[in-house]
Amino acid sequence: MATDQSAVGLQPRWVAEKLAEHRRVAELPVVTFDSFLGTGQMSRTARFNVAWHDGAGPPSVVVKVPSTDDTTRQYGFGHGPYAAEFHFYRSVASETGVASAQSFGLHFDEAAPDFAFLLEDMTGHRPGDQFTEPDGSQLNNAVEQVVALQAPAWGRAGDEPFSTLTGDREGRATRTKAMLQAFLPSVVERLGGGLDNGIDELLGRFGDVSDELALHQSEPTTLVHGDFRPDNFMYGSADSPRPLVVVDWQTLRMGRGVTDIAYLLGGALAPNRRAQIERDTLADYRQRLSAVGIDYGHDDCLRDYAIASLHGLAVATAATLMAAATERGDALFTMMLNRHGRHAIEWNALEELAR
Repeated sequence: MATDQSAVGLQPRWVAEKLAEHRRVAELPVVTFDSFLGTGQMSRTARFNVAWHDGAGPPSVVVKVPSTDDTTRQYGFGHGPYAAEFHFYRSVASETGVASAQSFGLHFDEAAPDFAFLLEDMTGHRPGDQFTEPDGSQLNNAVEQVVALQAPAWGRAGDEPFSTLTGDREGRATRTKAMLQAFLPSVVERLGGGLDNGIDELLGRFGDVSDELALHQSEPTTLVHGDFRPDNFMYGSADSPRPLVVVDWQTLRMGRGVTDIAYLLGGALAPNRRAQIERDTLADYRQRLSAVGIDYGHDDCLRDYAIASLHGLAVATAATLMAAATERGDALFTMMLNRHGRHAIEWNALEELAR
């Protein structure tokens, strides 16, 4: 039962109060817990049914709350993912054109520690799946959403609300290298049986220069979702005004925008298909930016893209040990390491990073 949990956001009374406050009505709706949704790698999401006295509000909502896994929860509060998502819904979403879930109420208490994000229940959309490759239309919609997110923030790292996400570049690089070097042996031991030939060697080389990747990727150009892949998409129908909605903003930061494109193509597509379409996709990305007045040079874009292929290795390595262990999770992280590893090898990413 939701009321047996400690998180503020799993209390029906809190949900009812926030919804009434959002709609500016005096009488609280009747809120009842329905179920938990998804696999909950970094957080849990609960659905609540809502009965309004005037019948005019949403019939259900979802609430995102921290993981029950102690290691995951400590990482989420200690390293910024939970705060980043709070900042997105509180301050960033309204500054961009990206399609995201509507927020009805937020709670964030780092001292507790606890958070709750009361969000739109997207019952008219279906969740994406990393194990099912997006089709051409879905990829086009994804690129459209990348530009909708990034264009308003391009070159504005010093402006609010984006400056909060810039952070300490040198400190982040040092922490990233230390974390990945500590994690890599355990990751290879845990997933090694499923890794393709050469990937474990690549991971070892990558660990030695992961601080250089962090410095390159944290160059503040624009907003980067950081985990831009089908598991974090909600797909609508072809005629929906929002055919693709982006969720899970825990890795949001300022950085090189093409990171999201490299991560999407490298992780969501089998290597053969990725290789067939990636240059056309990059051209589409640059053209969409150009249409809103942003000049991203061809050569700069290609080099940044090559280096950004390493981003997926960093995410999958950290997530393997930070997220709660599940059978699907281990299969997902193995696939990610293999796909992003092949991507990095094909684009000579380590050599590009070194020059």
